[in-house]
Amino acid sequence: MLQKFHGETKYRNRVCEIHASIFLLLLLIRKTVPSVSRRASLVRKRSKSRSSAIDRFITLSNEQKCLVLQAQYEEHKNQIELIRTNFEETLDLQKAISEELKARHDEILKNHNLFSKLVEKECLFANQVIPAEKVLRHSDDYCKLIDTQSDKLRLKNSSIKATLKKTKEQLRQKESGEVLSAIDFEQMKIDNNKCLAEIDEKNHTIQTMKITSARTLQILSEYKKKLSKVLHEQKYIKGEQNQRQEMQRRVQSEIILAKQELKLERALNEKFENQISSYLVPSVIDFVRLVSEEHALSSKQNIYSRRLTIAKVALRYYKKRWLQIQRSNLNEAL
Repeated sequence: MLQKFHGETKYRNRVCEIHASIFLLLLLIRKTVPSVSRRASLVRKRSKSRSSAIDRFITLSNEQKCLVLQAQYEEHKNQIELIRTNFEETLDLQKAISEELKARHDEILKNHNLFSKLVEKECLFANQVIPAEKVLRHSDDYCKLIDTQSDKLRLKNSSIKATLKKTKEQLRQKESGEVLSAIDFEQMKIDNNKCLAEIDEKNHTIQTMKITSARTLQILSEYKKKLSKVLHEQKYIKGEQNQRQEMQRRVQSEIILAKQELKLERALNEKFENQISSYLVPSVIDFVRLVSEEHALSSKQNIYSRRLTIAKVALRYYKKRWLQIQRSNLNEAL
């Protein structure tokens, strides 16, 4: 926009300068013509001796000056036309660039909004991750949209090229004196309508294919969701099956241990039953006699233990005395 504004300002300034110069030249012509006529009348009245000096001052005639001014005017006019043509071409180029930038900006903004909606829809939490399939599907849809737009632009470009070619041919025929008749013009209109109908049909086919592709992608995504759900259930069932098999093995090992313990307990039970069945209780006299013998043996044990303690003390005493005697003998020998 700044380039456009500067171009317009420069063009207006240049045009104003050219118009001002033309206006000054016209004023100069108006002032020059009467002054030249008055000067010519004065020259006729003067003497011939001074005619050569006056001729040196008047180098150009009025017709020559008019021709010079007309040539300058034509040159300035051609410059104005050239500047106008260049400005119109630059303006058309800037308009095309601005329209292209606007279209690209709208396209980028639309894609950004779609991706932002996808991100906001999927990432409800801060640490949530977007599935790669949805991002790839979004990029595939965007690529398909770009391909569709490029096809449309290609068709439009081809139609514009054909129209331009026909226009150039018409211009060439017009310049060469061969003007198209009304029948040819009607035929061209019919051909143009046919081309437009074919373009509309192609666009309708493309839209139908896009709708079919979108439905196919939707069905495919549903099947993928079902497949992931079934795989998750299969994984869960396999885990449960492994856990139950492990529990079954543990239960079988526990059953084997329980059978072994039951067998051992039965053997011990049979042994105890045999002991109980073969157990004989002694008589009271024998029990009293055994108790008295036990008391006598315990008293004898106490007596023998006291004697043993006394013998140990005496042994320690005699060992000590023996060591003292040996030391005294060694001292005497030395």
